Amino acid sequence: MKFTPKVIALAAVGVLLVGGAAVAAPMLGDSLTASVAPGGGVAGEPIEFAVNANGETYGSPLGDRVPDLMLTRAEGGKIGYVRVKELDLARNARKSSTNPNKVFDIPVYLSDGETKVGVYRVVDDTGNPRDGSSG
Repeated sequence: MKFTPKVIALAAVGVLLVGGAAVAAPMLGDSLTASVAPGGGVAGEPIEFAVNANGETYGSPLGDRVPDLMLTRAEGGKIGYVRVKELDLARNARKSSTNPNKVFDIPVYLSDGETKVGVYRVVDDTGNPRDGSSG
């Protein structure tokens, strides 16, 4: 294969793209892979959720264990976390509402539990995170 300036330029762009992805991965990992609980890699070990600076756990429900902030998709498609207490309150308010079309919006946060990235709509058939049927 002949190494022309075009081939060298394409190889350089490829290296930059791969390097950029490696740099961006930790930032993306916060919102995309946080649902995988760290630790607990050996069978029989307790599984621990990730913990943010405020001491709140975050991730996806694991069996009957539910973190403080649960991974979800906001309206519009952004990935983030809902505070399970807020979800529970909205689900209860929705069930108590006499308006069958009433919708309750709760904030969707980054894993820090403070930065809002969107809203999650709680409607009549929104499931309970403790039974694995949320969303």
